[in-house]
Amino acid sequence: MAFAWLVSYKKDDRYSRYIGRMAIVPMTFGRHVPIISDRYVDKDFGTGVLKISPGHDHNDYLLARKLGLPILNAMNKDGTLNEVAGLYCGLDRFEARKKPWLDLEETGLAVKKEPHTLRVPRSQRGGEVIEPLVSKQWFVTMEPLAEKALQAVERGELTIMPERFEKIYNHWLSNIKDWCISRQLWWGHRIPVWYIVGKDCEEEYIVARNANEALEKAQEKYGKDVEIYQEPDVLDTWFSSALWPFSTLGWPDVSTQDFKKFYPITVLETGHDILFFWVARMVMMGIEFTGAVPFSYVYLHGLIRDSQGRKMSKTLGNVIDPIDTIKEFGTDALRFTLALGTAGQDLNLSTERLTSNKAFTNKLWNAGKFVLQNLPSQSDISAWETILACKFDKEEALLRLPLPECWVVSKLHCLIDMVTTRYDKYFFGDIGRETYDFFWGDFADWRPYV
Repeated sequence: MAFAWLVSYKKDDRYSRYIGRMAIVPMTFGRHVPIISDRYVDKDFGTGVLKISPGHDHNDYLLARKLGLPILNAMNKDGTLNEVAGLYCGLDRFEARKKPWLDLEETGLAVKKEPHTLRVPRSQRGGEVIEPLVSKQWFVTMEPLAEKALQAVERGELTIMPERFEKIYNHWLSNIKDWCISRQLWWGHRIPVWYIVGKDCEEEYIVARNANEALEKAQEKYGKDVEIYQEPDVLDTWFSSALWPFSTLGWPDVSTQDFKKFYPITVLETGHDILFFWVARMVMMGIEFTGAVPFSYVYLHGLIRDSQGRKMSKTLGNVIDPIDTIKEFGTDALRFTLALGTAGQDLNLSTERLTSNKAFTNKLWNAGKFVLQNLPSQSDISAWETILACKFDKEEALLRLPLPECWVVSKLHCLIDMVTTRYDKYFFGDIGRETYDFFWGDFADWRPYV
C-alpha cells in the first residue's frame, strides 16, 4: 500500500521528469501520492524506485518524518484492512496480499511476475508474522535522566568494570532517545493512567497511584457520575526492573530499616550485554527517585557461549544444561570454569575446559587426602603441638623451616598478597588462574628427595 514514491536523488533519466508530480494509487478510489527525490534510494537497485509505507515500516516512518509525509495506517489490530486500503477494506491481511495482483491481471495492468525472497519478521515465541503498525504509546523523556547518569560516572560516584565498558555506557547515554514504556502484554505492571469514558483519550486522562485515587480526581473534575477505565498497556519489563534497587526495600517509604541499610549497595554484578538495558536504567531511576546512585561499582562478567562461540538459545538448540554438566564434570569443575571467564570476556564453554578443570579439582581432592593421611593420629598430642606451634606469618619462624617447606610457604605468601590485591580490584579471573598455577605448578608438582 503506497503512501509515496521515492526516486534517486541522482539524475535518473527514467524518472526525473516525474519528480514533483502525483501518482494515482490503484484500487484506492483515486488517492494520490507524491513522487519525491531522496538520496536514500539507490537508483541501481531494482527498479530504482522505492515505495514507502510510513505506517507499516520503521525505516519508512523515519523517512516520512524527515520529508513531512502523512502517516497512514491501513490495518486494524485484528489483521484486517481498513478504509485506507480502498477496495480491499475489510479483507484479512493474507487474503489482501494476493488479491491486488489478481485484479491487476484481470484488468490487463500486470506487466510481469518475478520470484523474490523476502525476509518476513516473525514472532520468536509463536512464529506469527509481525505487522508493524503506528499506534499511540507512552514515552519517557530520557535526556534529563541520562545527563545525571553520565555525571555520576564523570564525578566518580559510579565505577564501571572493566573500564573499557565505560565508553560504551557514555556512548549509549549520550545518544539516547525517548523510551517507549508501553507494552501490549497480558502480564506486567499496568501503566497508572486512567481515561474518562466517552472522552477523547488523547485529551482527557488521569495519572494516579491507584484506581481509587484516579476516581477521586475524575469526580472532582467531571462530577460524581463519571466513569473511568485504565490504560490496558503494561510497563516495559526493563522499566519495572529499573526500580528493583529501591522498590524491594520499602520505597517510597525511605524511613524503612531495609532502605536505610541496603540502599545504596556497593557492587552490582551482571552480564555486559545488559549494561544499557538494565544497569543504565537502574542508575537513571535510582538518581531520579532517591537522589542517590544505587550502587558504587558495576562489575560486568562475560557471557557463557557454546563451544563454537555462539550465544545459547532455544532456537539454535545449543543450550548447555548446568545440571547435566554437573553430573558429568562435577559442581566444582563447572564453578571454577565459570570463575575463570569473568571480567567482561565471553567464555566458550567447551568439554575441553571442563575436563581440564575436573582434573584440577580432582587433584585438589587427592592432595587433601594425601595431607590428611600423613598427619599424626589424634592421640599423638606432642606431634600436634609441634605442628600448631608453626607460625607461618612470622619471618623468623618461616626461616627455621626446611628449605622445601620454606620455599613453598613463601610462594603461598606471594599468592595471598596477589589474591588480596586482585580481590580489591575485582579481578576474579586472575585470582583463579594464579591459584591454579600455584597449586598445580608449585604445591603439587614438587616433592623433596627421599
